[in-house]
Amino acid sequence: MHRDHLFKRLAAGLVYPILAIIIYALFLLLSLTGFGGFSGVANTFGYFLPLILSVGLAVGIAHDKSGAAALAGCVGYLVFAASFTSIVNAKLVFDVTTPVKVGASLGGTMVFFFICACLTGIVAGWLYNKFYNIHLPEWLAFFGGRRFVPIITSVYGLFLGSFIAQIVLAHIK
Repeated sequence: MHRDHLFKRLAAGLVYPILAIIIYALFLLLSLTGFGGFSGVANTFGYFLPLILSVGLAVGIAHDKSGAAALAGCVGYLVFAASFTSIVNAKLVFDVTTPVKVGASLGGTMVFFFICACLTGIVAGWLYNKFYNIHLPEWLAFFGGRRFVPIITSVYGLFLGSFIAQIVLAHIK
């Protein structure tokens, strides 16, 4: 029964990214009309799809679909991507719309970032379910509860980006 409940949460989390992919496909079709603005929107939107996937999965896995889970998914992916970019190439400045090149092609790079966005979103939702009601000491009470989740997710994203850049990527290349 618990596994079925988890799959329902994952399916609910994938609804938002699927809607974003439909909008992305619409802009790709409109870019074929010859207007340069549509192709620019489609390209930029394509780079933001991993971020949307991370946010959607975090919200879907969170038990109450809270905005704090969405913020945790966003922060987790952005910290992951920034730490990953700075370790792979220290001279690059992190930019969401131009990801660091991982594979031989842009398609391979985007698949890599989609997999990492799935991982970040799932863990952000899991961390939300684990820490949404945490009680901290009185002098740290402001950062307790739902406010703690993006903080702990950013720490997770930092370690995940470092781990993938140093260990996983070394074995892929």
